[in-house]
Amino acid sequence: MQVIKMQCCGNDFCLVEYNSNINYKEFSQKICNRKLGIGADGLIIVKTNPLEVIFYSSQGIKEQMNGNGIRCFSKYCYEKGYKRRNMVECLTQVGRLSVVIESEDPFLCTVNIGTPFYNNQMLFISDGLDSFGRVLKIGSYNVMTYSLSLGAAQTIVFVDSFDDEVIKLACEISEYKIFTRGTNVSFVKIVDKNTMEVKTYEYKIGFTSASGLGCAAGAVAAKRLGFVKNSVKAILELGELEIKVDKKENVTLTGSAKEVFRCEYMED
Repeated sequence: MQVIKMQCCGNDFCLVEYNSNINYKEFSQKICNRKLGIGADGLIIVKTNPLEVIFYSSQGIKEQMNGNGIRCFSKYCYEKGYKRRNMVECLTQVGRLSVVIESEDPFLCTVNIGTPFYNNQMLFISDGLDSFGRVLKIGSYNVMTYSLSLGAAQTIVFVDSFDDEVIKLACEISEYKIFTRGTNVSFVKIVDKNTMEVKTYEYKIGFTSASGLGCAAGAVAAKRLGFVKNSVKAILELGELEIKVDKKENVTLTGSAKEVFRCEYMED
């Protein structure tokens, strides 16, 4: 099968067209393995008629949404002609999504992610306490957290520096007892009203070069708290994203997607 590898801000994916004979839970772990496969953070499956995207992590976990992956998917669809004018419309695990192509070279697109959920049931939090502004006690630390969902549970922790001791608690926060299905954790450093730096720890995976949804959740939380304006630049290890949060908290994310290479992949 043909595989195209793409990346957004260092977050890399293998893209393949859907084949009903493949067990994608197992396949994603094989192809994403960096020693025995092609190597990637995740697998993106493209279904046509109707157009649909399916995401799997390198651990074989089916994901509801991936903020960087959807841009790679959109670039693929745009080049394949799976589009209407400058827009890619597709089905995802969280509903229908529209992606506007801003430019072709370099490729740049804007994803309308939608509005966040704060309901503990949607976050798979085991109790009814308010989780947007909640202190988690981990050892001798009291960590202020802000949890919300944008297609997946995201927990935001604001820091003054990425050298802060709380960064070392990423795994403990991600697997904290109230999160029955875990949570991704994004550490956000506010630079000014228009800029923030973000470092994300993904549940059961670890720190990643970039998380589009983590950045989007960070922008929502920061705007709610008055730290940033409605448009903010998220600076990552290997790139940057532009995020806008309107008065109704509808979130759009603008960023690039780049092809790394393409190849024929043969399974054993």
